[in-house]
Amino acid sequence: MLVSRILLVLALAGFVGCAGTTPPVRTNSGAHPPQLADVIPPDQPFQRHMVDLHGLHLSVLEAGTGDPIIFVHGVVTTSNIFPKYVGAYSPEFRGIAVDLRGYGDSEKPATGYSIPQFSNDLIKLADVLQIKKAVWVGVSMGGMILQRLALDHPERVRALVLVSTTDGPMILDKDIPTIGAPRDYREVSKNMIVESFPADTQAKTYQPLLDRIPTWNGTVIREALTSMSQFNVHGQLTRIQVPTLIMVGVKDDVATPAIAKGIQAQIAGSQVVEYQTGHFMMAEDPDRFHAVLGEFLKGLPPSQ
Repeated sequence: MLVSRILLVLALAGFVGCAGTTPPVRTNSGAHPPQLADVIPPDQPFQRHMVDLHGLHLSVLEAGTGDPIIFVHGVVTTSNIFPKYVGAYSPEFRGIAVDLRGYGDSEKPATGYSIPQFSNDLIKLADVLQIKKAVWVGVSMGGMILQRLALDHPERVRALVLVSTTDGPMILDKDIPTIGAPRDYREVSKNMIVESFPADTQAKTYQPLLDRIPTWNGTVIREALTSMSQFNVHGQLTRIQVPTLIMVGVKDDVATPAIAKGIQAQIAGSQVVEYQTGHFMMAEDPDRFHAVLGEFLKGLPPSQ
């Protein structure tokens, strides 16, 4: 039992993995490091492992069986914001949460941290995992990446869930070139995370996010923030023709409800769900996030 608990903790922290695409095999015994909530239900099979994209290794967390749903994190988070949801919709949906290049336990090349490159990486990941079409869930920068992916590769998208995101520039720092030198990326990242929550939020709510800051570096966040500041697909989203759910926190002053409704106006049949939260409703209101996403998945037409 002690050995299984140790292996579990290592797996969730991202240090246990194997090459290739072995299906999930590990089972939670009830012990796990703190996440945004009590994330892995008891006895839910899951596995964190490395996937080789023919030269770039990405860390992924997988759980469940069924049609694929792929979760994509934002600029100051990792896949560790998603474990509560990865296997929650099995057996209908097999969840896959990825650490983007440079984040978590994924490989950290010298450069390449842009929205178009992240999108290309995700398509390669789907290819290696033999996924022709998926439901894609993206938070903040992750939602921006998925808008790019849906425009460039519509045939690979079954449905979209865009969370706390924008269809135009998202500027989270006013002096991006100085991140890394002279400004410490860790302090910049910490400030971004804390400021994404309402002022009265208890620190324990976002501490798990702060704990993951050392898993990226100054180059990663500097290049990613630069790409976010230059992003603009406004007016192009009318080309997206798949079921789309847009989630937004009414207290979010970056990805605002007005922006969410602007995205909705461009995507036929899309829906907006508002939360009484800031940027990270999956941290502030995880139960409702779980329920809303589940209802959206239930309403999808059968996969083809």
